[in-house]
Amino acid sequence: MIMRRQYFLLCIIALVAVWSLPSALYSLSFRDTSHGDTSKLPKSCGSCHRGHGIVNTRMLPTSKDVFCFRCHGESLSREQLRQDGLISSDVFLQNIRREFDKPFRHPIEMTGRHVYGETLPETDPSMPRHAECVDCHHHHYVTRENKHLGLKGTNVQGQQVQPISNEYELCFNCHSYSANLPSDQTNKATLFDISNPSYHPVVGQGKNNNVSSLLSPLTPASMIKCTDCHGNDDVFGPKGPHGSNYERLLKKKFVSTDGGSSSDQYELCFSCHASASILSDEIHSRHVSGVGASCRTCHNPHGSMQYTHLIDLNNISISPSSGFALQFNDLGDRAGECYLSCHGRDHNPGIYPSNATSPLSIQRRLLKK
Repeated sequence: MIMRRQYFLLCIIALVAVWSLPSALYSLSFRDTSHGDTSKLPKSCGSCHRGHGIVNTRMLPTSKDVFCFRCHGESLSREQLRQDGLISSDVFLQNIRREFDKPFRHPIEMTGRHVYGETLPETDPSMPRHAECVDCHHHHYVTRENKHLGLKGTNVQGQQVQPISNEYELCFNCHSYSANLPSDQTNKATLFDISNPSYHPVVGQGKNNNVSSLLSPLTPASMIKCTDCHGNDDVFGPKGPHGSNYERLLKKKFVSTDGGSSSDQYELCFSCHASASILSDEIHSRHVSGVGASCRTCHNPHGSMQYTHLIDLNNISISPSSGFALQFNDLGDRAGECYLSCHGRDHNPGIYPSNATSPLSIQRRLLKK
């Protein structure tokens, strides 16, 4: 009995400490966070923690795999919590659990894999990949303005950073240097590295100052985030990359295989790049509208470690030219040459525009004489 009282006292002391003391890393107290705000959760800590809780939880009334969805799930569950006085009647919460029913989602169904204090990126290639709510949101620190407060991140070099200053640092925890990265995925940190010839401006400002297709208010100096492309396909639903009906957890449609020619197949690209501008260009029109080439056939939407203009030749649709070359050469503003075979044609090289001059092709012609 005495030991039980001592344990209960320790729990109370721990909860009071969390409530009253600001973090050494963050300039806010628990009262300033979403879950510490008593105007939202009248019972404060007691809205989440109950007595001893169930086995293998931190004093939670349900397993942690479903706990968050008591508030962030079905409306019936929220109404019961309101009746119990655990959440305020005027708090609006969306059904995030429903987003994980979509075909493309973060795999929260892989339960019981998150370990508090785990090392990310993963160093063990045999470690199963997982995603739980607490991998992206710290329940004691999260605020409406900063969903990732309290978490550690990974920078472009693969080093751990805390606090997270940029959204991509959270994404790089799992999508960069992880030893258990699936074979069909690439290290996104290396693709966004600003030392590359080209990249979408996620980590740093882009290098191409002449992008006439950009839709206002975007300019060549603009920066974007991972969640500008990846997230909910329902504009009225909860924000964030929880689930989507589009492959790769994209907000809009993007077909990465050849065969189509309608502009709605590249709705994602045309969110930032004017379709009229792209398709009025002779080379783009010939490839997209003419032969049904996907944007991905020539461009990598993250970055290119080899070429300018996000050129990253897709070997599924493209093969070496008759001269056994597979490369792209930038010839200046809106000009280039390709050595490759695609859509039934051999380019050895293919030069655009037709009046462009290629030092390399001139040299090769001279050598043939």
